Amino acid sequence: MFQVASRPAHHHGAIPEPLNLSMSHYQSPVAQKLNIPRRLARPSFSEPTRDAVARIDPALTGVPFEYIRKTLAGNSNQMIAALSLLTIPSSLPCAHLPPTLDAPIRPTSQMPDPSAFPTLILAILSSRSSSATPTVASFADKSSLPASATLPLYPASALVLASHCSLLPPLPKALPSNGRRAALTLPIVPLTIPSPETFHLLHAYLHTMRPDTLLASLLPALATSLPQMPSASASAGSNKLVYVAQFSSERLLRLAHALAGAAFQRGGTQGAMNALMAHIKVINGLWQNVCALGVFDSELWGVMDLAWEVVLTAMTKVVENGKA
Repeated sequence: MFQVASRPAHHHGAIPEPLNLSMSHYQSPVAQKLNIPRRLARPSFSEPTRDAVARIDPALTGVPFEYIRKTLAGNSNQMIAALSLLTIPSSLPCAHLPPTLDAPIRPTSQMPDPSAFPTLILAILSSRSSSATPTVASFADKSSLPASATLPLYPASALVLASHCSLLPPLPKALPSNGRRAALTLPIVPLTIPSPETFHLLHAYLHTMRPDTLLASLLPALATSLPQMPSASASAGSNKLVYVAQFSSERLLRLAHALAGAAFQRGGTQGAMNALMAHIKVINGLWQNVCALGVFDSELWGVMDLAWEVVLTAMTKVVENGKA
């Protein structure tokens, strides 16, 4: 099983930088009272190793990471199309977890490029680290898990993971093709992370590089109010704040008030706070996984910062409304 060496979170030496928003400088009394961090801490920056990428594709030796990431982001639609042709279970019992899985390929007149297909399947386990500081991302041997445990499966591209996740150990090479292309034989890689229940968010983001989709998933009640970006944006994979840069302090405040209003309508002050705490837990889980795997994409961190800010401000608004 793979072991992810997580690092303690530090506020200094952090890349990317926090959002520079004037509304984020005040101290939230609600956050202090509920013991919620005012900001999402950032671990010390680290870049994925070139050896990890070259091991998967020797032709990429010496190629800049930004070029690799932008190329992968540009191929995201092909990856989605390729994945839609595969038959892969969403989960498997731990007792029946094989080393590899044969995924049948549905015939089509427009077969995606072979490089668009996933090269492995991640079987996700939980490390149950602290929700405050993801310093531990250890792996449990499969034999030590209850036989009844069911592990979610995520088809993934080893190149996508290796080019974004600086703390991920070397991934297995793709198994040789049988030439028939009627099925793919994919290695199953058990990977332990702090928050399995939110891994789908990070998995989807790394393979599509869609900050708009991620933000809508973190703040579903506001999905129709959020700007969208083209599926093949030229900025995708560039590690620059492009999508998040659209949000002014005033716009974030309007979103926070809309989120507070939507939450309050569903259950009054207490129901609203419970709903907003559920948002906090999801964002925190995503943050734990990002830290544990060593992902330093600027748009990803920007979206997490933005969502965190909106939810904390919404919580303050709910409390204020409850006192009125």
